[in-house]
Amino acid sequence: MLVDEMYELVTRHFAPHRLKVRELSPDGARYRPLHQGALTMQTLAYGAEINVGVWDLEDFYIHVPLRGHGRLSVDRREICAPITVIGPGQRPVMNWSVDHEVLIVRVPQAQVGRTLADYLGGPSTRVPVFEPEIEGDGPLGGALRWLAAGALPVPGSPMAAHHLEQFLLHTMVTVHAGNFSPGPADPGPPAGQAALRRARRYCEDHAGELVTLRDIAAAARVSVRTLQASFRRHLQTTPMAYLRAVRLAKAHADLREIAETGAATSVTDVALRWGFTHLSRFAGEYRKRYGEPPSATRRSG
Repeated sequence: MLVDEMYELVTRHFAPHRLKVRELSPDGARYRPLHQGALTMQTLAYGAEINVGVWDLEDFYIHVPLRGHGRLSVDRREICAPITVIGPGQRPVMNWSVDHEVLIVRVPQAQVGRTLADYLGGPSTRVPVFEPEIEGDGPLGGALRWLAAGALPVPGSPMAAHHLEQFLLHTMVTVHAGNFSPGPADPGPPAGQAALRRARRYCEDHAGELVTLRDIAAAARVSVRTLQASFRRHLQTTPMAYLRAVRLAKAHADLREIAETGAATSVTDVALRWGFTHLSRFAGEYRKRYGEPPSATRRSG
């Protein structure tokens, strides 16, 4: 792909931008879509040393460098962190080396607003703005580095893709700094045991579906903040971690049934059915909880 073609593609799919080309690479420009859902993920390389100025951003864009090097300034402030997020109301200028390639996660403003409203108790009165720098060793930075290493959503597992999207959205608004305060401060009193039972029952009954934190809170008839406070106080975990544990138990039950019946279903099939796309991580969690790898359970009938 030529640089001019990449410019047209980025303008069409992302935002209007000013492009200055300083040096061309013989490798050419490259664009690879990786995931299309509530969020989109793609890798991009202009195949040139470039200077880019962007304006009129409608959504949020997370940049995770894969190779090469670059510099970013936002509203004339130099940003030092390699992993960054930019969005509405900001005017970034980027300088990329000739060999630069980046993973871009596009996060629609509507998704951020909806997630943020879960914590604020209603829609925000202003457009959220995030600090551009993302700490590489923090929860959000760690997940993004994990994505950059190739742990992307599996096309055959909508539940796993949904779980990853929800994790990124909720981590963005609860952990990463911005012009809002959605954190756990002042959550109100934890819900009673009846609400907690409703939440746990919902997780059990809907573990095979695309479940959000908002869904669990609605089933419990409490706010998201109250739900989280209740899980921390009574179960020492989070609602989504509890849901993941339920799904792990469902996977264990499936593997035992496969062992008893001799069905041809593989461990991978079971993992994907319950939303686990990173198979080595699934195997590690499974071994920690059940004392053996999932493959051993499958063979043990």
